[in-house]
Amino acid sequence: MEKAIELLKSIHFTETEATIYVHLLKNPGLTVFQISKDLHLSRTSIYSTIDQMYEKGILLLENGSKDLYFAEDPNALLNKLAKIYQKNIDDLKKTISSIDSGVNREPYLNIIGYFNILGKIRTMLYGAEKEVYMNTDMELEQFDDCFSHLERKGVDVYIFSFRDTDYKRTNVHIFTHKYKPSLQTRMMLVIDMNSVLVANHLVDRDEWMGTITKNDLMVNIITEHIHHDIYLLRMKNKLNQSLFELYPDLGISSKFERKPVNLKEKQSKSLKENE
Repeated sequence: MEKAIELLKSIHFTETEATIYVHLLKNPGLTVFQISKDLHLSRTSIYSTIDQMYEKGILLLENGSKDLYFAEDPNALLNKLAKIYQKNIDDLKKTISSIDSGVNREPYLNIIGYFNILGKIRTMLYGAEKEVYMNTDMELEQFDDCFSHLERKGVDVYIFSFRDTDYKRTNVHIFTHKYKPSLQTRMMLVIDMNSVLVANHLVDRDEWMGTITKNDLMVNIITEHIHHDIYLLRMKNKLNQSLFELYPDLGISSKFERKPVNLKEKQSKSLKENE
């Protein structure tokens, strides 16, 4: 009896409702007075409960010289409740799915280790359907099978790099500063304007770490970053000097600019030393 009461409570029966229902299963055809007496509950406290249980179809009422209450057949009751709960769940799904939270909750997946990151890059490349953007100093030859697969699918790849390379494929468009190869240190990858991977080599830990996400903001930031790198390089090639060389006052005097060596300067310096 106690287990039955606990299980009924787990499907949102109150303690009193569960107790009354189980008691009437064992002792059908009781008046409110008899129920209150058997369960040691005041009649005034259970009148409204019994009325509500009757309205819900949990109890049945036989009118006569005395109103007698019966518990609904368990199988019939549980089937009825199951249908009600399922309908409520379906309605809730529709209602909740229509609510715009206003927040993009796309997760960020962190990856550690060069080969783990390399494997994920290859998987993402193979899955591309529209267009790929890349900013990297990694050797492109190691992705040749991926680029070949994308070539057959008609997917273009746009790559910005500091590293000089002779790599060619009709669907791969490379924009490079043509510095001599140095260490592989970074990868920014955007697939179909839908997902992004950012990874780099941490010198102090001699370890590769990366992040993958479909967050719209992050996808747009990395996409814009790669495009701006390409635009600046093409302008430099057209003008035969960089914008900062042409317009020295372009700087904004930020702390980033005043750092002894920022990331791009460090990379450029390393590459130039190998020329």
